[in-house]
Amino acid sequence: MRHYFVINPAAGKGAAKGLTAKLEALSQGREEELVLHTTTAPGDATGYVADQCRRHPEEPLRFYACGGDGTVNEVARGLLGHQNAALGVVPCGSGNDLARNFPDRDFLDLPGQLAGEEVPLDLIDFCGRTAVNLCNCGVDADVAHNMPLFRRIPGVSGSMAYQLSILYTFLRPLGKSAAVTLDGAPSIQGEVLLFLCANGRYYGGGYKGAPLARVDDGLLDVCIVPKLGRGKILRILGRYQKGLHVSDPELSRIVTYRQVRQAEVRFAQPVTICLDGETFQGDHVTARVLPGAVRLVLPVGG
Repeated sequence: MRHYFVINPAAGKGAAKGLTAKLEALSQGREEELVLHTTTAPGDATGYVADQCRRHPEEPLRFYACGGDGTVNEVARGLLGHQNAALGVVPCGSGNDLARNFPDRDFLDLPGQLAGEEVPLDLIDFCGRTAVNLCNCGVDADVAHNMPLFRRIPGVSGSMAYQLSILYTFLRPLGKSAAVTLDGAPSIQGEVLLFLCANGRYYGGGYKGAPLARVDDGLLDVCIVPKLGRGKILRILGRYQKGLHVSDPELSRIVTYRQVRQAEVRFAQPVTICLDGETFQGDHVTARVLPGAVRLVLPVGG
């Protein structure tokens, strides 16, 4: 079996540099089996993975995304349609939210990765693009869009950048006029503070936006929060962060939470849309689950 470590040198403000040294030591004398590839630009990982899969169609392959959730997304897209290859995750980005779904596994244990097991992983077809972990629109997408303003500040971690971006976004206009349709049911209309469509439970460096989500259940977890006053947002934000909006009586009356197979949102005007941490603009969102689209490597342990 060939093991490819696809390294994003820009992830986590260069956190992959230390990982590269460990990988070089691990691969000493095993260069045919353990291959290191450092990406050079956005999209490079997808092209590299797809090319290697085409070159070795009969051989079992594993590609470990060494970076954040954006790097995981790029590697996963390169794997689509290649049944001989699996996705591994070595988290060294600013969020690393996909790995949080498996708290009993040590994704930084490199020998454990090589000996890991493979399990099914759903993906999301979102606006014709592929998502691994989570897609969202509204205030939290605006937060992701504004994060680069704070990531470049020396000494600011990924989680701290997210908190600063929340404060910045909080002081700007809130609420988007939208119509949400879930599994073809009558649409939910009104002013939406946030809409998320999740495969995994976490986003934003640890916010538990989809507390019931499982990455292999063939379902999308949709969470809709209506427009709220700033005082109420401050009062409930901590509980939302902990994923209590499906169990806390006050929050469950406010928040719509559904498990579906497809969703559609039409906004009255273009909004920021976020897919695995990467943002773009649009006014029409479609999402559907892709059950077991790839296999995920879980390091031994747990």
